[in-house]
Formats: sequence, C-alpha cells, structure tokens
Amino acid sequence: MSTDILTSTFERLRLRLRCIAAGIAGDIDADDALHDAFCGLWARHRDVESSVEAIKLSYAAVRNSAIDLRRRAKSHPMVYLDEGGYAAESPEYAERERRITYQAVLELSRRVLSERQFEIFNLHDIEGVGYEEIA
Repeated sequence: MSTDILTSTFERLRLRLRCIAAGIAGDIDADDALHDAFCGLWARHRDVESSVEAIKLSYAAVRNSAIDLRRRAKSHPMVYLDEGGYAAESPEYAERERRITYQAVLELSRRVLSERQFEIFNLHDIEGVGYEEIA
C-alpha cells in the first residue's frame, strides 16, 4: 500500500522533480537523477503513511540524487571525444594520442609480421610507395 502512494506521488510530481534535478545537476543529468531517486526510494521500502510524506521523501531523494550526480561529475570529469576518438577540446591531446597509437602499431607490426611483410608494410603504409613500385 505504501509503495502505491509513493509511486503515484512520484509520477504526479515527475515534471516538477525533473525541474529541480535539472537546476542542480544540469539538464543532461536530470533524468538520471530522477531514476536514481526513484530506485533509492523503492530500495528502502520505507512505510509511507500519507501523500504528504511521499511528497517530502520524493523531493529530498531527487535533490540528494542530483547533488550526488553533480559531485560525481566534478570529481570525475568526462572528456568528450570526437568521431576519431580524440579529445575534442584539446588538439595537443589528440596529437599525443595519434603519436602513441602510431608507435604502438609500428611496434606490433614489427613483432607480428615477417621481415619481408614489415618492409612492404613500411614502404606502402608509412612511406606511401605504391604496390606496383614495391613489386
């Protein structure tokens, strides 16, 4: 019975709760805050006697969840990557990652390919020599 009151109250206040979450955690994380809050309320299975108590618990849970998401975002900042897998904000980071990847591919190729295969790979893919000229 108490979970019915809690669920119906949470659903009725969903838009208001989302506005609160968006104000604290940002619009992108607002839905995550609502989800976490709702799951947290269900996990506790606290006996809710009235609609007023359900409203108070819902607001508090959403507020706390949004604050947690915001703290987590500050302590673990995300680096958004572009389509190539590089940090979109930092050209230096992208260049560094490109060089590291290039060296890793080169070393792996030396270990995996035979000497002749590596020579062909090096001539074609690194120096840009055509296959006809290599042959």
